[in-house]
Amino acid sequence: MKSCIFAGETQIFDTDMSNVIRRIKVGGVTNIGEVSIPLSELTALVAPNNYGKSNVLVAMEFGVRFLTATPSQRHEMMSQRGLIPINTSMAGRTFEFEVTGTSELIDKSEKIKIDYEYGYRFEWATTKSDLTGQRITAEWLRAKSNDEPKFRQLLKRDSATEALMLPTTTGRCNKLVAVDADVLAIDRLVAMEKLFFVSLVQALTSISVCRVNTLDNPDGIFSRPYPQNGVGGYSIAMPGDGEIGYFINSLRHEAPEQYSLLRSTLLQLLPGIEDFEPVQVDLSQRSDVPFQMPNSWFDIRVKERHNNQYTSINSVSTGCKKILYVLSMAVAASLNGVQLLMFEELENSVHPRLLQSLLQVVTTLAGDTRVMTTSHSPFLVKYLRPERIWLGLPSCEGVADFRTIKPGKVKRVLQLASGEDTSVGEYLFEMMLDAEAEPEMLEEFFV
Repeated sequence: MKSCIFAGETQIFDTDMSNVIRRIKVGGVTNIGEVSIPLSELTALVAPNNYGKSNVLVAMEFGVRFLTATPSQRHEMMSQRGLIPINTSMAGRTFEFEVTGTSELIDKSEKIKIDYEYGYRFEWATTKSDLTGQRITAEWLRAKSNDEPKFRQLLKRDSATEALMLPTTTGRCNKLVAVDADVLAIDRLVAMEKLFFVSLVQALTSISVCRVNTLDNPDGIFSRPYPQNGVGGYSIAMPGDGEIGYFINSLRHEAPEQYSLLRSTLLQLLPGIEDFEPVQVDLSQRSDVPFQMPNSWFDIRVKERHNNQYTSINSVSTGCKKILYVLSMAVAASLNGVQLLMFEELENSVHPRLLQSLLQVVTTLAGDTRVMTTSHSPFLVKYLRPERIWLGLPSCEGVADFRTIKPGKVKRVLQLASGEDTSVGEYLFEMMLDAEAEPEMLEEFFV
């Protein structure tokens, strides 16, 4: 069976939707010097307030958006003031993004898993007189199938105007690809239908991530008038602001199995809720108004245990709304092939007793989608395996530094926490806060 993409002849594969991201590296943005985070089913960035947790999520989202943007959009993104690093120790740093993952391709009836490493760098716009900024300066793509011993260079770029690619399975990475300051080389490659690794390029340009800010007030996320043409049109695409009610209505009609799973999961997590039902109110029949009305209002009606009637979802607690919102986004991410779903402080407004169950069901509902969350709480930490926790450690230069515990030190940390009669989460927070005063702790315990 042929499982090598460099088998000696040109092979063009059809792309399966399976594309699992295993690591993302970002650097040269806000206060992020360089952070490389391996992704599992659930990964947590844990640090005190105002450290840089949200900046990492924003940088990852920005890096993927840059990858899939148009040249004109990229030109604007490279001058985005809120992300240009102004930290003294990071002056002049270029932005760097790299994604590592596994894409499952299909050659006839055979599935082939391809490991890849793709990345790029660009210079931020500057006010220098020579105008050297605002240009892509590097790009690379390496790949191998599972039975190959090492990665092979498919794409290499070291300047703003030229890139080299591997034209055939038996050749060298030396064929010139014309690019410019706002164009990524994969923009050119994705149009080459006969290129033997075009399916891998297509998978890269289809990467999708979603960042969910759960700190926002959830009162407006469920229902609003939906301006569509005709009542009864449904879509299970990723919902935007105010579209969760519409999404759940659509889910019931377009994906009933996922709707039933979402419904049963919510009722198990929140026993105080006996039932909930998505509803659609037709607003199109009003003819006595001097302006055009939206067609429908989508809402969620909830029956709480001690109430004698259904009420709008907006009448329940913030925590209940938050949980339904998070579960709905997990289902949506799975249905839409989103590779990474990122939550800002998932534990916000959630009772600690519910948090462990919420973490478990979110990863289940998300399917192959990787989930990442930020946290400044020891409650979340104690429900995760240590290798999935990345702690923000003190930095005298003000640059965010996230590290995980060395595998050989996990047992020792558990023993120390037990000896001080405290939870692992609380002990890790103490370690994190003490690291600046005890720098030797960094070398002993953290990767």
